Amino acid sequence: MENRFKSSLHRDALLDAGELFFVSLGSKCMQDKTLGGQGKRFIKGAEAAQYPQFDLLGENRRVAALCATLNRLNTHVADALSVHCRHLFNDTGVQITLSPWTNQGQDAECWLGAAPDHKSEPLVSMGFAHSDLFSLSELFFGGQLAPVKKIEGRQVSETEERLAQKILHSMLGAFFGKLGIKLEGWQSQWHNRSPQQHQVRTELTIKVGEGQLRWQCSWSTDFDPNPQPLAVMPSALKPQLEQCAHAIPVKLKVTVAQLSLSLGELGKLKAGDILPIEMGETVSARIGKVSCLRGQLAEQGDQLVLRIGDGIGETK
Repeated sequence: MENRFKSSLHRDALLDAGELFFVSLGSKCMQDKTLGGQGKRFIKGAEAAQYPQFDLLGENRRVAALCATLNRLNTHVADALSVHCRHLFNDTGVQITLSPWTNQGQDAECWLGAAPDHKSEPLVSMGFAHSDLFSLSELFFGGQLAPVKKIEGRQVSETEERLAQKILHSMLGAFFGKLGIKLEGWQSQWHNRSPQQHQVRTELTIKVGEGQLRWQCSWSTDFDPNPQPLAVMPSALKPQLEQCAHAIPVKLKVTVAQLSLSLGELGKLKAGDILPIEMGETVSARIGKVSCLRGQLAEQGDQLVLRIGDGIGETK
């Protein structure tokens, strides 16, 4: 079904930030009955806040599906991490929990990210405060799990690096085992900034006796654990699609010359004035912003024509 956006907005009308201007999306696309009978085309920002944003690209649906997938595995992963950390810290009282995954979360001082070795940006990361890493190392050496005051200007020690890497890899193994993803080829690396892609996040809590610590874990929304297979075009359709593609109309735009002058000079021009034009040796023909042909201007009878020099795929 083709939706045509139509608007009778006057060219001088302005919308403030947060206001809504309604356009027709067709009878099957506009299902909000709350607008019935109001006769409004504009809605002020305060009232507009009650209406949900339209998820045109499906980003919200992808985030919701990813969070649902990860949340179903939280209990399994928490149990697996708890068992691993009991061995790691030699303490049978270690218990780890994961909060529900959402698209909200806090920043951290340092991040340990993991990704396949051909990826430059991490897909799954853990974010720690330096004081929390120090507390984990104290627990590893037989101390008590207790909060430590914020530590300024401190580098991550080798022991803290190894502990964080073991916890991250254990968590990945628990998730990937259930999701059917191979951990082989994944590498971890420390970063001093939070992940740059869109993320969903959970908060991990480790409890030992009366002490507990929390840190962040993020999962890139671009890393889909259940990717949909790409649709394969039936071979019988290919000739038909090629034939249709050749019939698509395009509009070529040939710019013969361009001039630069000030706004004051432009305002002084009047009928009968002459502007000097210098034509280059070659000109380009464009479809939109893409240059597809290049050639020279020539005369053919009483017409100005373009003699093609470089065709599609030949221009540089």
